[in-house]
Amino acid sequence: MRRLGGFMTSFYDENSQESILRHARELENSSIEETLQRYSQYLADNSELVRLSQQNLDVKIAGKGRYGQYLEIAYFGLPTNNKSRPDFENAHLELKTAPLKKDYKRKGYRAKERVSLGIIDYSRIAKESFDTSHFLYKNSEILLVFYVYDSLQELKKVHVELVDIWRCIQEDSNQIQSDWETIAQKVKDGKAHEISEGDTNLLGAATKGSTRLKSMVKQPNSEILAPRRALCFKVSYVDYIYQELLRRKNNKERDVFETRLIPPGTELSLEQAVNQMILPYTGFETTEIARLNNWPYNPKDKAFLARLTARILGLNRKNQVIHEFSAAGIEVKTVRILANGSIPESMSFKAIDFCSIIEEEWEDSDFYQSVVSKFLIVIFKESENGIYHLH
Repeated sequence: MRRLGGFMTSFYDENSQESILRHARELENSSIEETLQRYSQYLADNSELVRLSQQNLDVKIAGKGRYGQYLEIAYFGLPTNNKSRPDFENAHLELKTAPLKKDYKRKGYRAKERVSLGIIDYSRIAKESFDTSHFLYKNSEILLVFYVYDSLQELKKVHVELVDIWRCIQEDSNQIQSDWETIAQKVKDGKAHEISEGDTNLLGAATKGSTRLKSMVKQPNSEILAPRRALCFKVSYVDYIYQELLRRKNNKERDVFETRLIPPGTELSLEQAVNQMILPYTGFETTEIARLNNWPYNPKDKAFLARLTARILGLNRKNQVIHEFSAAGIEVKTVRILANGSIPESMSFKAIDFCSIIEEEWEDSDFYQSVVSKFLIVIFKESENGIYHLH
């Protein structure tokens, strides 16, 4: 039984992930208000429950995570606090909300911002290992509620698009652990003030606080103050999660074939995996690389170098992508250097959506994500004979 807003109800079993998920999925393609009204049809003593959803909580709840707080109170009956335990402790399940925005290219939605996973306690993380970390205890299994962001909409009327559980360790254990250890090591080295979102791929460390000056806190092993930060799933990873869960919900085959650079069960870093693929060809002419692998060679094709790079990375068929790159939002760029040392092409970023940019915060904006995202830049240099070689 779960106490909901002071009234006992049996909507879900707090000890069961399956029961909690079933209750949460009642929100899909609906809103909190509509869902509670549907519940009221089956309950004789529902008046207090419906009244709870109609209370003017909008003005009582402030801050960036307003919808998440409202969801906890009005739908799950959870007290809002900053406790260090998962929200559904007995089921070992954390509750998180993720806003979506229109994606006109896909004709659907995409993630609007990062998902915050809790403030980093610098003193604690400096003493932890990943296996015993507070992050792993609280965030290994997350109930994600994806909703359509609308700054003008009442919280109780906000549309929920998708609800599901994401188990990040089960899905991406190597990279999540590697990212956590990168962040933790900087803290242990007294370099928390040097942490950057560019350090990692899936798990980030976002600054917290209204201004950088007000957010400065002490860190271990250094007298230099460091910005207050929270662990988070990066926007690119949140979007990957949304698209993957949506695909699974609709029981659809992937429209692309996904391959992994890091074989399951290995402890390779992404950089090591990439180096294993590319470094053996360093210095080779493109003709030789193609000949050694029986790959077609057509230097007149404008995309030849990009196609060759894809093959080197193991992409040998159409609509094939690398999982680690998709999840981290890593783009592969090929750069040509002419024999005279000049670079004939510039590197472009995503087009700016002037309609959505006015509602974006800097660190969640598309442009910021492009700046802090990683690129795999593969350079080909032209020889005197006019043939390019992997530089």
